Amino acid sequence: MLMFLTAALAVAASTAPAPLDAIPQTRLDDELRCHLGVYALPAGRSLTITGADGQPRALQYTFSNGQFGNLQEREDGTYSGGSFVIRFERCAAGKIKLTRGELVERGVRLRLIEKTTTFTSDGIRLHGKLVSPPSGDAKALAVWIEGSNNDPSTDDSVWQYELASRGVAVFLYDKRGTGASAGAPSSDFHARARDTAAAVKEARRLAPGVRRVGVVGGSQGGWVAPLAATLTPLDFVVAAFAMAEGPIAQDQALVAQQLRQAGFDGAALAGAEELTAITEKIVRSNMRDGLADLDAFKSKYAGSPWLDAIQPRSYTGLFLKFNTEQIRTNGPALAQGLSFDYEPRPVIEAIKARQLWLLGGNDRQAPNAATQTILRQIQQRRRDIAVVVFPKADHGLIEPVKTADGVAMAYSATLFEITADWIKHRKLPAPGNFIHMPNAD
Repeated sequence: MLMFLTAALAVAASTAPAPLDAIPQTRLDDELRCHLGVYALPAGRSLTITGADGQPRALQYTFSNGQFGNLQEREDGTYSGGSFVIRFERCAAGKIKLTRGELVERGVRLRLIEKTTTFTSDGIRLHGKLVSPPSGDAKALAVWIEGSNNDPSTDDSVWQYELASRGVAVFLYDKRGTGASAGAPSSDFHARARDTAAAVKEARRLAPGVRRVGVVGGSQGGWVAPLAATLTPLDFVVAAFAMAEGPIAQDQALVAQQLRQAGFDGAALAGAEELTAITEKIVRSNMRDGLADLDAFKSKYAGSPWLDAIQPRSYTGLFLKFNTEQIRTNGPALAQGLSFDYEPRPVIEAIKARQLWLLGGNDRQAPNAATQTILRQIQQRRRDIAVVVFPKADHGLIEPVKTADGVAMAYSATLFEITADWIKHRKLPAPGNFIHMPNAD
């Protein structure tokens, strides 16, 4: 959500500011893009291949049990996932050989239907793609809204294939200034909502027979998704690993969370409130006001051990690491117009689309205790808002799982099934509209 800003400020701390349109745009090489998709494996299992991190030669795998990871290209043209090796046949064949020790399995790519397109928003040309189930007769269509990263969604998003293989067509687009889209990167939620509304229009043009159209937004995209519903009629809104509070509340919650996890309370938390009030002033003024207050705060609390517990996963944590000139010089451009003052609750309450919120109970980037409280309050007035909490899941709805090889990372069990079932049939995994999933063994 704020992750791109924190990473970008860290890189920029020792460099001169560059114009946003100078940020390198990379995509997956064409010779690898043709291998993307879902491969059916024996015993009803599957393997999904996507791009990774916006890099030309990087691939990621996701097994049907949710386990995922990066693939390393080898000199012989195969790709290694650590305990297994994948060999892709020529693109037209749509087949793979997966070798794990002496076990050899063959996979065949599902015949998902993909259409690429270009459309415009605010006069900017955007690159999009529609992925439909093999039958081509999806009853529902979801437009995917990327988070704060600047990777190309059309290459890297796993949601496009996981939902399409479960009967939900997916339209996704590269954000401004990323992948094959023009323009400069933007974290202005209102601009991103306009882009999403334009994407919905293009998706409807490409799939005129689909009546139920909605959006699925992850992380920062979860702030954009309800906003998009104010600009175009939608049947549903899915907000995944998102917040019903704004970016400033996210920063404050992150700081408090980090201090409590480090064993601090009382005076440290009071000092943190003083600090985040200063950093709030800084971001609300586009890095112009409050910098002298920040310098005074740093002098006042110099050497306080609790300051070291505030990590640079929040903008407050970054501001503690850098001097005011670095913040003043690099901050405005690298914030990419982020809507710091956005308050999502009134929008969530007002939109007509039914909503599903998918939250991680261990989210270290978007703490959601207050979000859960807010959604329970809204549910008292609206019966069409559902919440599903995955207790062990971190940001991205990923969690560690034990395997024969140790510990792997995986998407929360049944995440994609739950999403697809709710979109298609309004079906939830348990009775009620606020569901805590059981911990996976």
